[in-house]
Amino acid sequence: MKNVKIKICGMREPENLRTIAALEPDFIGLIFYPKSPRFISVEEAENLPQFPEIRRVGVFVNETVEAVLETARRANLFAVQLHGDETPEICAIIKRQKPDLQIIKVFSVGADFNGEQMRLYQETCDYFLFDTKGDKRGGNGEVFDWQILSSLQIKKPFFLSGGIGAKNVSEAIEVCKNLPLFALDFNSRVEASAGVKSPEKVKEIISKL
Repeated sequence: MKNVKIKICGMREPENLRTIAALEPDFIGLIFYPKSPRFISVEEAENLPQFPEIRRVGVFVNETVEAVLETARRANLFAVQLHGDETPEICAIIKRQKPDLQIIKVFSVGADFNGEQMRLYQETCDYFLFDTKGDKRGGNGEVFDWQILSSLQIKKPFFLSGGIGAKNVSEAIEVCKNLPLFALDFNSRVEASAGVKSPEKVKEIISKL
C-alpha cells in the first residue's frame, strides 16, 4: 500500500492549527455545519493561517450549492466533504460549476450498509469517505466494523473515519491493505477538547504510520 495520507478534521483555533501544521498532516478539515461543536464560520476560516503544503477540506451538511461554492472560494478549499443527504445531481452541479474543486461524499456505515447507494456517486465524486453511523453527523468517536469494506466493490480512493486513534491506526491500515485507502481521517480521538487537537496524540499517530 502507498503511504496513506493524514487528515486532521475539526480545526478552528489559529494557534492550535499552527502547532498541528508543524507536524505536517496532508489535510485539515474545517467544519461549516452549525450544529457541530467544532463549527467554524467562513469569516473565521478566512482568518486562519494557511500552509501551501496542507490542503483544506470543508465539511458541509445539506448546504446549498451556492453556499458550498462561496465558502470554498473564500476559505480556499481544496475539497468539499458532503456529510448529509446530498444527491448525485448536487455533486454533479458542484463539479460542473467548479471542476477543480474535489468532492468527497460521505457514507455512514452501520451493520446494514451494502454499498448500493455508493455506486450512484461513482461518476460525480472524486473520493468517498466511510464514517461510523451514529447519532451525530460525524465526530461520534466510534468505530464501525471495517471488515464490511472488504465486501464492497470500492472503485474510488477513500478516506476512512470514525474513532481512529493511536491504539487502532495500525489495525485500520492492515484491514484496508488491499483496498484503495487514500487517507485516514482523525477527529475526536486526537482532541484535547472539541476543536482543539492534541499535538502529542497526533505525533503518536504519525510515529505509528
